[in-house]
Amino acid sequence: MNDAKRADVALLRCKDYESQKLDSIIAQAAEIAGFPDIKGATVLVKPNILNASPSAKAVTTHPAFVGAVIRFIKSRGAKDVLVGDSPGWQPSVLAAKTSGIYDAIQHNGGTWADFREASPHPVAGGKKLRNVPLTTLLKQADVVINLPKLKNHRLMTYTGAMKNLFGLIPGTAKSAMHLQYPGVLDFGEMLVDIALSVPRCFTFMDGVIAMQGEGPGSGTPYSLGIVLASQSVAMIDWVAARCVGYDPTRIAYLVDGMRRTHGSATIAEPATYPLSVPEIGHEGFEKLPYSSELGKRLNALPNTLRSFAGSLIRLRPISHTGKCVGCGACVEICPTKALKLDKKHSSNTIRIDDRLCITCFCCHEVCPAKAITVGRAPLRIAHRPRNLPRYS
Repeated sequence: MNDAKRADVALLRCKDYESQKLDSIIAQAAEIAGFPDIKGATVLVKPNILNASPSAKAVTTHPAFVGAVIRFIKSRGAKDVLVGDSPGWQPSVLAAKTSGIYDAIQHNGGTWADFREASPHPVAGGKKLRNVPLTTLLKQADVVINLPKLKNHRLMTYTGAMKNLFGLIPGTAKSAMHLQYPGVLDFGEMLVDIALSVPRCFTFMDGVIAMQGEGPGSGTPYSLGIVLASQSVAMIDWVAARCVGYDPTRIAYLVDGMRRTHGSATIAEPATYPLSVPEIGHEGFEKLPYSSELGKRLNALPNTLRSFAGSLIRLRPISHTGKCVGCGACVEICPTKALKLDKKHSSNTIRIDDRLCITCFCCHEVCPAKAITVGRAPLRIAHRPRNLPRYS
């Protein structure tokens, strides 16, 4: 962009969640990224409330970040500020209260809004979707403000702005999308379909404390110290992924989002201001493998070898009896009903049917006890005697 004070993506330092500091940085980011006129508008704010985790775990958007954005929106003259999300299995109010986001909404003049009901939402030019059931609150909103948390993601490698809008699908209906699009490449195209179909959407990303390692729910906090903002969900994700050391050209859905945004196979690097990506330190940030590349390698094999090779090297959910608390979240969220909770012998054991498992890692995503990890289990797949039960 020609204007030195405007950019595709605002990229600013913010080392903590101190209230006055956040107010200033949110206002600066909005100015740089071209925040829309919202005077008199009904605004729907969509933070990341993955589950009922306290804010210190960096699972959700930080409540202080949500509060700062609500204050900013109200200062710009919005008529109503609705704030909501839809966790995959827990009651949304419980998750919002545990994270501190519910109180932040109340204290700053917003209104909590449950994503209970859905209505068909058109997806123009989608690769996978023509319409999708999204929260009916979209019909009330003049503007959507997207508030993702910068995190790793076991299925998608990285998660931010585009993936956060997947949460506009109410409740466990999200599991059906995993069932319909089990491959990471197809699932990624579906995510881009949804993200680019949400009109009048502006994103502020919480990268003050990011999540490294086993994201999006079982990783560890990482002090990254940045706030990002953009009118483009694809551009902000591209920049955010680079800020933690990923090469976004190796994350298929980020490439797809940028190509569709630009309308070209050629991807131009988004302009950032006032910081550039090389100025963001990410030493020691624990990254995940590029999951889409494994799928590409398997697809390149002959059909006769693909299934066997996949059973040996594909990453799979692995349960750990000693950590399981028996909550049943993984069983409830599984789109193919591949998991079974066995509470015999005074212990909790999750048994996984590998013939049903589509490796969407929803179980890993929602487990509150880190009792499901992701890894390779070739012996479990290749050497199971035929007369054993399907669950192992």
